Amino acid sequence: MIGETAYATLKEAFAAVPDSTAEANDPTYIKISSEIELGETIDVPANKNIMLVATAEDIKIKRAAGFAGSLFSVSGGTFQIAGGTVNDKDGNAIGTGSITVDGTGDGTTAVTAPMVDVQSGTFGISDGVTLSGNANTSTEVNGGAVNVASGAAFYLLGGTVTGNTAAQGGAVNAASGANVYLQGGTVTGNTAALGGGIYSEGAVNVKGTVSVTENKDQNDAASNLVLAGEGKINVTGATTGSTIGVQVKDAKAGVSVVGLAEGVTDVTLAEVLPQLTYEGQTFTIGEDGKLVDSTVTVTPTPSEKPEAKAAIKIESGKWTSHSSYEIKFHTNINGLYQVDWVKKGEKAPEITVSGQKIKADKSTTVTVTDLPDYDVDIYVTVISEKDSKNYKSVKVDNSAQKRPEAPVTPTPVPKTPAVTESKVQGFENALTFYPGTFYDFRAIGAGTDNVDPHEGDVRWVPQYWSMSANPSSKDMHTTWKIGAAKGIYKDAVTTYDIYVFFQKEVYSGTEWQAQSGIIESVKYQFKAAPLAQTSVTPGVTGSDGTYGGNGTAEGTSDLTPTTYADGTSGSASKSAVSTGDESPVGTMMALAAASILAGGYVLVRRRKKEM
Repeated sequence: MIGETAYATLKEAFAAVPDSTAEANDPTYIKISSEIELGETIDVPANKNIMLVATAEDIKIKRAAGFAGSLFSVSGGTFQIAGGTVNDKDGNAIGTGSITVDGTGDGTTAVTAPMVDVQSGTFGISDGVTLSGNANTSTEVNGGAVNVASGAAFYLLGGTVTGNTAAQGGAVNAASGANVYLQGGTVTGNTAALGGGIYSEGAVNVKGTVSVTENKDQNDAASNLVLAGEGKINVTGATTGSTIGVQVKDAKAGVSVVGLAEGVTDVTLAEVLPQLTYEGQTFTIGEDGKLVDSTVTVTPTPSEKPEAKAAIKIESGKWTSHSSYEIKFHTNINGLYQVDWVKKGEKAPEITVSGQKIKADKSTTVTVTDLPDYDVDIYVTVISEKDSKNYKSVKVDNSAQKRPEAPVTPTPVPKTPAVTESKVQGFENALTFYPGTFYDFRAIGAGTDNVDPHEGDVRWVPQYWSMSANPSSKDMHTTWKIGAAKGIYKDAVTTYDIYVFFQKEVYSGTEWQAQSGIIESVKYQFKAAPLAQTSVTPGVTGSDGTYGGNGTAEGTSDLTPTTYADGTSGSASKSAVSTGDESPVGTMMALAAASILAGGYVLVRRRKKEM
């Protein structure tokens, strides 16, 4: 039955199996629920992927009376006989039961073929399946239960092969270039002149738990697995609890019997050898997996002790911060070590022949820093200084200690000084305004000393000054020097108001940005010292300066009633401050310096004019 469709014969069911494609390579399940008798060979061609499944216990597929050929032939396809509980890829139950393929026949017809002849492609059996009773009398086609041609493969995933006979390979015969995979199950009670159990000229790949025992040759001597030609046991993974008897045809010292497949790290050759028994009195299997003549006494040549297989022991591990993890470990070899990390669950990092030196049996402590915020897997690898293929990599369990939380960087509170925090320097002492004498003064805007600004910080940059709280454009002076062309004559100290205008700027996070239209003024005062008209001293002119990037301003200005901001002469105007003889003093004005306001219109917030 395929799905819900029943077929009259197994041959019809095989013919109804759809072709398999690379995109959908799942097997087609053929379910059998009663005994089947085969009187002809059923073929599995290259485009078929078939799994026979039992839906009841003790179901038998047997040879019909008078039929001497193979029950099944695999010609490039994939064929598996499965017992036990079988589920499809979606977890749906297909069937539960057991199957026996019996090649006994009528007991009088001479059988001349194995039960399953694998010419190309793949054949396998699993738990709940038994191949038994086939007596192949042919000397041309070998194998009692299974024959595996060059390039083909047989998988023993479970089940039992027993009670079969042949001239060569009582249970299984494998030609040169064939592959036999023993990953579970039992081969026992089979007989042949060569290889009572398995005769192989190709690779016998072993992992898991396998039993190849109690198979005999025609002289009733133990003959379980016989390797010939290029035959060799290739350990492809962890092998535990196996029992395999081994012989080598045309044995001689130095012939390789067993070895680890490339990349196998979960088992050592030393762990596999006790599971193999060499069935011959002359030879044994040495530590390197090669035959050793046990009758020859060899005086060992003193040599350097072989290096142990690399191993690592993690002594401790702890988080030292959110982004740092400390590991203490030691190894049993001299060489190099490297510590790497990957995102949790990802593939282990690539191993390179580089790193820091390490000594055998000495603890090493290393701290992995700059780890990201997400979860990581940390790997420690050691590599032998003698052999780069001798290495070990282990993943560190970093879950024993809770990872510290990431430090929270507080958001800086914006610095927003008031414009009134700005200062003026140069007016600390009373100034004597001789004719033609000028004095430097300096405006320092609030916040302009902020050398490490953060987003939202405020500073006030001096723009110009005036003697008026609401100056016209000609009274906006950008050169920071004050004086009187004709002098200021007073008998006592006189105080004057001066207004400095500041542009507000806010830091964006990358640069200071002028706030369009926001200019504030601050009133300051300076004092004029007494000066009699008879005391005329030649003027002293201070040094010039320019507007600086630190937010302060310096410059020169002629504070005189007859000089204007553009440096041209004009008529004197009546001042709110007069000299003793009623001569006009006028509003103090300045020579304009090169000072550019941040773009846009300038809005002056006018204050009530002070008299």
